[in-house]
Amino acid sequence: MNPNTVKNRLRAALLAACLVFAAAPASADPALAQARFADLSGRPVGLDAFRGKVAVVNFWATWCAPCRKEMPMFDKVARELKGRGLAMVGVALDTPAEVGPFVKALRIGYPVWIGDAGTMKLMRALGNPAAGLPFTVVLDRDGKVVARLLGEVSEANLRAAVEPRL
Repeated sequence: MNPNTVKNRLRAALLAACLVFAAAPASADPALAQARFADLSGRPVGLDAFRGKVAVVNFWATWCAPCRKEMPMFDKVARELKGRGLAMVGVALDTPAEVGPFVKALRIGYPVWIGDAGTMKLMRALGNPAAGLPFTVVLDRDGKVVARLLGEVSEANLRAAVEPRL
């Protein structure tokens, strides 16, 4: 089989998976609401801090090339839409020692939290069975999951998932 045909089929399958995740019905997820993480100082934090806002939760890692590529775009959108009620948070699957300098070097302005062993289980419960990265979840103002985006997210796709809910 032609290698280009295989690549095109893989791209089509990935796009279809993303559309299925994005089209999933809204549902409150108690596991996500109860999930606890640590900020870069080690303080416990949770998504309850974003109650009443549209929230974007991006699961990522410093070693994940697509994660690193999309972060400046996430930062740009977060800055532009903050005044309209958007909250953005990154949940890193690394240690604070790895994440802190990385976030500082990229000048990321939105909060970045540290996940733990339970974060992989949470990602699976949210509809990402392989716990692949990057994985982005959009929550409406009521905390209901309204979009699940697996893989690198384009600015257009992020805005399409977020802006109608602001």
